[in-house]
Formats: sequence, C-alpha cells, structure tokens
Amino acid sequence: MLGKLKCLLFTICCVLIAPSYAQNNDSLFEQFKNEVQWEPKLQLANMLLANKNASKKERVAVYSALGNTALSVDNFKDSLHYFKLLEQHTSDTFFPDEHFRAIKMQGVVLFYQGLFQKAIIEYTRTLALAEKNKQLLEQANLLNNIGLAYFNMNKLGDTLEFYLKAKAIYEAYGSEQDKTDILLNIAGVYIRLSRYDSAFGLYQDVLKVYQRLDDKSGIAQVYNNMGVAHMESNQFDLALHYYQLALRYYISANDYNKLSTQYTNLANTNLVLKKVDEAYEQAKLGEYYALKIDNHNLELNALHALAKIQFVKGNLEEAQINLDRAILLAHEYGSERIIRESLGAKALLEASKGDYSSAMALQQKYISELRKLRSTAIINALAVLQHQFKATQLNQEIEKLKQDRRVQELKMSQRSQLTLFSFLLLLLVVVTGIALYRRGAEKRAKQQLTEQVTQRTAELQAIAQELREANDVKSQFLANISHEIRTPLTAILGQTDALINELYEPESLKDELRVIQRHSDHLKSLINDVLDLSKIEANRLELNISCFDIVELVNDVHAMFITQAKAKNLHLILDNQVGNEFYTKLDLIRVKQILINLCANAIKFTHSGQIIIALNKSEQGLVIIVKDTGIGMSSKQLKLIFECFSQADNSISRRFGGTGLGLSLSQQLAAMMGGYISVQSEYKKGSQFSFFLPCAEVNKSQSMIETQSAPKANKQLAGRVVLAEDHPDNRRLISRYLRSMGLEVIAVENGEQAVEQCLKEYPDLVLLDIQMPVMDGRSAFQLLKQCGFERPIFALTANAMSHEVDGYLELGFTGYLGKPIDKESFYKALSSHLHNAEDQPITKQNEVDMSDLVISFKQSFALESETITQHFISEDLDALQKDSHRILGAAQMFGLDEIAQSAKNLDRALLRRSQKSSANDFKALVDTLQGVLKKYNES
Repeated sequence: MLGKLKCLLFTICCVLIAPSYAQNNDSLFEQFKNEVQWEPKLQLANMLLANKNASKKERVAVYSALGNTALSVDNFKDSLHYFKLLEQHTSDTFFPDEHFRAIKMQGVVLFYQGLFQKAIIEYTRTLALAEKNKQLLEQANLLNNIGLAYFNMNKLGDTLEFYLKAKAIYEAYGSEQDKTDILLNIAGVYIRLSRYDSAFGLYQDVLKVYQRLDDKSGIAQVYNNMGVAHMESNQFDLALHYYQLALRYYISANDYNKLSTQYTNLANTNLVLKKVDEAYEQAKLGEYYALKIDNHNLELNALHALAKIQFVKGNLEEAQINLDRAILLAHEYGSERIIRESLGAKALLEASKGDYSSAMALQQKYISELRKLRSTAIINALAVLQHQFKATQLNQEIEKLKQDRRVQELKMSQRSQLTLFSFLLLLLVVVTGIALYRRGAEKRAKQQLTEQVTQRTAELQAIAQELREANDVKSQFLANISHEIRTPLTAILGQTDALINELYEPESLKDELRVIQRHSDHLKSLINDVLDLSKIEANRLELNISCFDIVELVNDVHAMFITQAKAKNLHLILDNQVGNEFYTKLDLIRVKQILINLCANAIKFTHSGQIIIALNKSEQGLVIIVKDTGIGMSSKQLKLIFECFSQADNSISRRFGGTGLGLSLSQQLAAMMGGYISVQSEYKKGSQFSFFLPCAEVNKSQSMIETQSAPKANKQLAGRVVLAEDHPDNRRLISRYLRSMGLEVIAVENGEQAVEQCLKEYPDLVLLDIQMPVMDGRSAFQLLKQCGFERPIFALTANAMSHEVDGYLELGFTGYLGKPIDKESFYKALSSHLHNAEDQPITKQNEVDMSDLVISFKQSFALESETITQHFISEDLDALQKDSHRILGAAQMFGLDEIAQSAKNLDRALLRRSQKSSANDFKALVDTLQGVLKKYNES
C-alpha cells in the first residue's frame, strides 16, 4: 500500500513540474537515463514521449532503455512491447545497430518466456541481417541461440546443426569465452544422447576456463549441467551436490528463471532419493518462481514434478490436477518430453484408481513413445554428431589447409616475379629466401596436418572400439545361447539314443523319459525367453488378465524351489506380510514367470546362507522381495543386469550359465503390467530384488464367479464351411476336424472352385489355402470381395513368417490359421464366427483319427518323387516350388518332421531363386521321401 502511495505522489509531482521539464528536456532525459527503478523510469519516459519536440534519436533511446529495464526485472510483456516499438522506429539505415538489437532482443524475451518456436523466428530474422552485414560473431551468437531453443524443444538433430555452425565461426574469430560457451552447450547434447563420459570430459575443460576467467555465471551453469548428467546416469547424490552448488549462485544473483529450474531439478532428485517432503517444498518453489516471471515452460516442468511427488504422498486428486495442467501447457508449448513422461505418470494414477484397462493402455503408449524416441531422435542425432562433427569437419579442415597452401604458393610466385623484374641483382637472395620460406611453410603445414590426422584417427579408433564392444556383446550372447541350447539338447539326444538301442533297465523307463522331459522343458524355457523378448520389442506380446490369489501363487513358487534350495544346503524362507489370501487381477502366468526367474537366479548365485521371499503390501499395490546371501554385484555390474543379452560379466555365464535374457525380460514384463523391478546389491554379500506391482485387492467371490463361468468344454458348432486345400490328404484331414465339430463341409481343391461354391452356397465361413493351382488363395479372396461376399474368410497356410501373416491381414482376411492345425486355436477362431449347436460338447468320440490318412500320405511319396523330379528336370521352378510347399503343409499336418524340414528348405531356396541350394535341397527331399517310403514298405 505504501509503495502505491509513493508512486502516486511521484506521478503528481511529475505532472506539476512538467512545464519545467518541457523547458529543460535535456535535464529530464538525463534523469531518465540515471533512473533504475521501473515505475519512476516509466513515468519519466511517458513525459519524454509526450513532448512533441522530442527528437527521433531520443525516442529510440527511450524505447531501448525501457525494453532493457523491463527485461532486467523479468517484466517480459512490457519488454517485448518496447522492443517491438524500437524496431518500428528504426531501420537498416536509421540507427541500424538499434534496429538489429531490437529484433534480436525480441527473440531473447520470447526465449525467456519459454516460447521457443517464436524465439527461433525472431533469431532467424536477425541472422539474415547479420549475414547481410557480414557480422560473423553476431552470426555465431544467433546460431548458438537458435540451437539452444531447439535443445529446449528436444530436437537434437537441429540443435547439433546450429551448434556446429556456431562452433566453426567461434574457432576462427571468437574469444576464449565464446569457444568455451559453445563447448558447454554441446556437452548438454551429449547428456541427452546418454554419452556421459564425453559430457563429463567437456565439463571439466569448460570449468577450468570459467574459473580462470572468474565467470561465476558460467561456473554455476556447469554445476547445473553436471547435476543433470549425474541425475540421468543414476548418481543421485552427486546430482544433488552439483544442483546445490549452482543454487547458491542463483540465489545470490536473484535469477528467477534459473531458480525455478534449479528447484525443480532438486525436487526430482530428492524424489528419487525418497526425501519426499524436501522434494515437495522445492517443487512448490519451482512453481512459485515460474509464475513470478510468467514462464509457462518452467511452470509445466515444476507442475510435472509436483504431480509425481503428490502421487507418492498419496494426494491423488491434487496430483491429477497438477498433471492435467502440466500436460495442457506441454501441448501448448510443444514440450514433447513432458507429454511423453506424463503418459507413465497418468498410467500410475489410473492404476491407483483401479482403472487397470486405462492404465495399461497408457503404459503401452508410454513404452511405444520410448521406443520411438530411441529409434528416431537419438539415432538421428548420433548420426549428425558422428558424421557432421567428425567426418565432415575433418574433410573441411583438410580442404581448407590445401586451399591455404595453394594461396601461399600463389603469393610466393607473384612475389618472386616482382622481385625478378625489380631487383635482378638480388635474384639469388630472393629465390633462396623464398625457397627457405616455402620449405618452412610446407613443414609447418605438414606438421599441423599430421597432428590433426592423428587426432581424428584417435577419435575414429575410439568409435571403432565402441563398435567392437557392441560386437563382443553380440558374440558373447551367441556363445551363451549356443552353450545353453546345446547342453539340454545333448542330454535329450543321448537319452533318446539310449532308449532306441534299449540301453536301459525296463523298470527305469519312466525315469529315463523324465530326464528327456526335464531337459526339453529347460530348452523350451530358453526359446520362450528369446521369443517373448522379440514379441515385446515388436509390440506383439499381450497380457492375459485374470483374477487369482497371489498368496497361493507365492506359496507355489516357494514349494517349487524348496527342493533345489535343500540340495545346496540353503534355507529358503517365506515371509508373508499380506495374510492368508489376497485376490487381485493381473496376468498370473507373467507374474509367476518373473518370480520364478528371480528365485532361480537367487539359488543359482548363492552358495551358502539363506534366501528370503517376502510378500508385502504398499499403498499402491504389492511388493515381492527376493533377498539372498549370494555373490552380490558391484556398482558397475548393477548397470548391466537389465540390459538385453548381457550378464554382470562374462565370467558369470562361464560359471553359472544363462543367456542374459531373464532379468531384461522380467523387467519389461513388469513394465507392461505397470510395475518395475529394482535391485540393491553389495559385492560378495548378497542381492535384493524388489518386484513392485500396482494392483488392488478384489473380492474372493469375484474370482470364484470367473472360475465357474470359464468354459469347461468346447461346444459343437453349427454351420456350413467351404474348405479350399490342394493336397488331398490334407483336405480329408481338415474336413474330418470340421465335421467332428458338427460342421457341414464343402471341400474343393483350388481357389476357382472355392469362389464358385461360395457364390453358389453362400457358406457361413471360408478356409482358403494360400498356394493352390489354377487360382491361389489371395486371388480367390480378392475375387470374392469384388463379388460382394461378406462372410468370414480365413487364410489357411504353412507360411508362418510374421511379415507374411501381416500381409494376409492387410489384404483383408478375417484371420490366419497355421499348419499344422492347433485344435484349440482352430476351434477358438471358428467358434468366434459360428453358432453353438444346442450346447452339445465335443467329446473324445468326436476326436479325429488320422491313421489312415498318414498311411495314404506315405503311399503317395513315390508319385510325389516322380512329380518333383519331372519339374526339376524341366526347370519349371514355379511348379517345383508349389510341389515343395504342398508337401510341406501335408508333412506338418501329419507330424512327419523330417519330410517337413526337407520340403521347407527346398521351398525357401526356390523363393530366393538360389540355383545351387535348390539342387541340393531337391536331392535331399527326394532322398527323404524315398527313405520314409522304404521304411513304410518294410514295416
């Protein structure tokens, strides 16, 4: 109130003495220049501008000073207004320097407001003027500013492009401060690219220069950036230390912009360190300073941090409000990072409310955005960094050296000619001097070039080392998986051979078979790990949510491993803090898979002591802890355990085995369910894995209802089906499958007949083999669609490659059914499009007997061998490929794996049009057919 009264009195005084100021305009202008407070300065400016006798020069000075003063007190709105007026009252010819600065400062003000795209537009306008006037350092400054704006928009490719252009100019014409500033900015890009070692190296060099120059602002910026680097590399205590060092300077400088950023950074760090109350206060301060300067970009960062903290504190409504506000601002100001990260936070919020469907959808979208980020932005930015910053710059510098040398030679030649004409007597001396000068210049140029080539060679060697390390990881994984697969496979083949040759005791037959089964299960689990990880990477793995008792699940896992633990003299302890039962809705199979993996690892890596499986409740769900007293891990090893195809170190795989996929797969499965796995470990003392699952307890009755409502037997179906299959035995077998389900079957041998029967009988469902004579499945499908046939049409084929299946679905097929037929999948696919027949279940009496069809198929091998031989001799490769594919489908259907593999090899070779492979595979298929036929005839 007292401040407003002072301003009012000052205004009255200014009005009363206005005539005297009008008489002495110079005195008034002098007062205006010396005034530093905003309100009095604005009053004096209005008096000066109101004076009709004020010169254009004075008006320009007033607008410039008002823009500067408003910016100094973070009054961005007025600052932008007066810099626009300054631009309007100047031009390229009238006060060109002020005109240039007016446009540039508009970009600066917009940048401080977080309006980065608008700031780039103003910077680009100013850059055009700087290029026109050949102001090289100003060009570099503007290129640097544009790069900084793109950096804040997380467009790393554009950021590097402008930073590198600015660096080239600074290297040639800039001061030590300029060169250091651009290195500081480039180090920030290294952080975003997770190249922390490179960033830390640059920061150490930059910090030494700033300390020598006593640039406290630059030192604070280095501390802040080092805090960011340590935060992103999971060194949270170091991040906190450097953030606090930077904060001290920004408090002393009263820099609201930096204070908002710093407090937000501290809040995010303390949240990770579980100092929730400190994080909350710091996030509120970050929001306070952002609002104080009306910077919505800083506000949305603070709100996003505040929402996460309130979620941890359990204030879900406030967290939802702040998160929605942050997302709204992020969309408005183009903050892709906040939009992406908010998906994960929203998923947690939805899960905490019990809306698991929405939570899972948001989680899937969040994972998709992360993959997109890794596969586009980072890869592109690295390409720019490696090629532009190294190869291109090196070529440009070498070319520049060559040009400099040619210029020097030209100057020397001209000087020699002038000397020759002017001073004939000094010809020998001049020529000798020129020769010595050229020799020295060439020597210096060669030395400089050698040093630069050596430096670039070292950089290229470093990149090559990174590639070798990546190749070593791949090679190590291949060695591990090869060893892991061969071990059970060797046991299986050995046991099988022993059984075939009757090298066993009759009473131990079951034990021998159990050995084969155990090793087969191990082999299956290895393959499932690889396939599950591939499905996750391709977004094809789906969760199967059901209601179950997680206490019962944990008890089962404990019982499963108790024998293994006793065999190693280990104590396996179950610590249940949940109660006798806890029913929830999750994917039972995947939860069990993760828990088995964690327990198996604990037993594998523990030689003595105990393993504890603890089940605990949390505010958001459940936490399952597996703690052991095993070999433990170092901090370096901890960074690698969740990486694909890697273990803590190579000696682990040699000593204990394993593919290095288990923990990576478990972490990704946990993420799909909205949870995560964390680890704490101390070398040689043990490890503790914590598996967090966001979930809510449901009523036991609901689980029982779901169990009772589950179908107990497949029902008979009703309807008419057209089956198009070119192989007669296959056609009869599939027809039997369909009739055993209660369906009426119309079986045909090619696509043309299928179209004819579909348009004549209009069946309820159609099964089309893809490769058939006369007309194939794709052509038949397209013709049916053109004729207006709208009933379900399934592709029925042995082609199981994912891109082929995707092709069928893109063409419009209702679905895909593979060969050999999986009865459950086959029934499920058909039942979703056909009606049940009076609730009559399919019984064992309806099961298909295909023994006669197998015999018929084997009896056809002589004819098949003759057919494919004729096509091979006549070089009719298309017909031969159709033969091999027909045999492949039938062999798979009847379980003749040896023939199926030979036919598959020939089919693939023919599709690749590999002549040498085709001949070998053709001979192999004929030999296999004749061999199986011979065994059949002998039997």
